[in-house]
Amino acid sequence: MPEYFFDEGSVVEEIKDLYADLRLDGKTRDQAIHEIYVEYADVLQDDVEEGSVIRIAIALALCRKNELTAEVREDAVNAIEVLRKMSLEEEDPWIPADYCDKFLKRLSEKHLGPEAVYRKKRTYDPGWEIGDTFIHPFTIRKATEMGLSGWYIVFRKVGEYLSKDKRHMQLIYVTVCPPDAVPAAKEDLDSLGYLRMMKHDKGWDYIGQLSFSSRKDEERWQLTKIGCFPDAGSPADAMEENPYGTMPFFGVLHKNTTELDYEDLVCSLIKFNGISMSSTN
Repeated sequence: MPEYFFDEGSVVEEIKDLYADLRLDGKTRDQAIHEIYVEYADVLQDDVEEGSVIRIAIALALCRKNELTAEVREDAVNAIEVLRKMSLEEEDPWIPADYCDKFLKRLSEKHLGPEAVYRKKRTYDPGWEIGDTFIHPFTIRKATEMGLSGWYIVFRKVGEYLSKDKRHMQLIYVTVCPPDAVPAAKEDLDSLGYLRMMKHDKGWDYIGQLSFSSRKDEERWQLTKIGCFPDAGSPADAMEENPYGTMPFFGVLHKNTTELDYEDLVCSLIKFNGISMSSTN
């Protein structure tokens, strides 16, 4: 079965999400539709099958908030009939006829309507600067069993990016320190080393990422800022990393607990990956 239909990650879901993002960025319905047509112009022109699916996907995007236009619906219905004809002409069709029926059913005229309102989501920005450094004491039993009782987890911001859903993602180096060695200068940070995140064929990744949904969420992480060290070093064997694929850290995952998920993750990373003491500084 082709990947272009209703599953997560399919081109249909991709276009539906793109349309929503464009609307949330302030584009009108017509502007968003036009941008999608421009984005997929080559496929729409050169590939009848995939182009037809894209036309259907645009219509489905408008169905989410019942703002389907007669013009977009007609374009999608015509695309469905193109696919249906091709499915009947082929012995082993790329798109079975029953999928055409499913598409048509989803594009009911009940979804026709005026342009919907998309309210831009408010996203929380903690205002961290490059070099901002935070500590948190271990509280879980696993840390005690590993000989880390009284030690601190250390997070230092080294970058940031805005995620697809507009979350402010903080890119961090992570390490640990004993209670009598809380960093007071960049040299102190460098001497603590860098917690390894993930191994690949070229070496280790060192960058992690985290985000907060609100000020209250940030407070639940129980982090204490100890300074800002923008000139602190980096792992000597660090390579360029894709920020979107860095190790995710999480805080409180369940409402009925105060346990911080990242404590357990740090313990596991120390146990299995270790800390590199080699620094550029």
